[in-house]
This record gives sequence, C-alpha cells and structure tokens, in this order.
Amino acid sequence: MNKRNAARFVRGVFVGTFLLATAVSLSGCLVPTHVLSDADGGKIRAVDVGDDVLIRLSGNASTGFHWERTAPTAFAETALEPIREGSYKSLGSPLGSPGLFCFRYSAVRQGTVTLTFTYLRTWEDEPPLATYAVVIWVR
Repeated sequence: MNKRNAARFVRGVFVGTFLLATAVSLSGCLVPTHVLSDADGGKIRAVDVGDDVLIRLSGNASTGFHWERTAPTAFAETALEPIREGSYKSLGSPLGSPGLFCFRYSAVRQGTVTLTFTYLRTWEDEPPLATYAVVIWVR
C-alpha cells in the first residue's frame, strides 16, 4: 500500500469511527423510549429512569387551536424534565391538514407525574375543546 492509499485508509477509518460514535450517542436522543397518543389519555404509563416519553396529540393548527400543557405548571423536583414542548407536525401537504402536537420529556428520577393538556384557542374566553391527561410513573 502506498502512502496515498494509506492516508485514504486512515482518513476513512477515522471518519467511519466518528460517524459511528455520533450515531450511537445520538440514538437515544432521536428515538423516544415511549410514544403515547390520544388513546393513552386517562391511563397510567410506567417508564424507567433514563427513558424518554413522547406524547403526540392530534390537532389542527390551521384552525387556531393548539395543545397546551396545563399541569404541572413547573417541573422542579418532579420525575420528568421537559425536552421539547408543543412542536407541530402536519400530516399532509394541503394547507389546513391535521397534524400532531408533540411533547417530549425525560424521566430523571423516580416518582409520579400527571401531565394535563388542553386543546384551545388562547385568545378565546371559552372552555377548552378537549382535555388530555396521563399519569407517568417513573420506576
């Protein structure tokens, strides 16, 4: 093997190792351990410390409605920590298509947390169109 091919080989091994290490370290961030949906409302879900919980709630942002977490109001000393809350992903390409509102949490310590969400238009003085609650039990 000449010097040029040896340098390419070493560079390829280095880049491959870097990409593999990056993929392994990010794999826990990209794929949640538990995915909950509308069907999990009113239930108790057991997770382990270190798990991620993704809650996907159906809605349509084009109507002005959105899902908002109403409880707990703060996460200090609770079993969960928010990672990202309230992102929206449309399920279709036409304007006005329904989608999913996503809320992601990390289980950081043992305990129980009731997550409560309301589906509402914040500018209206009307009761929420829907509510959703799930109990997360972190073991």
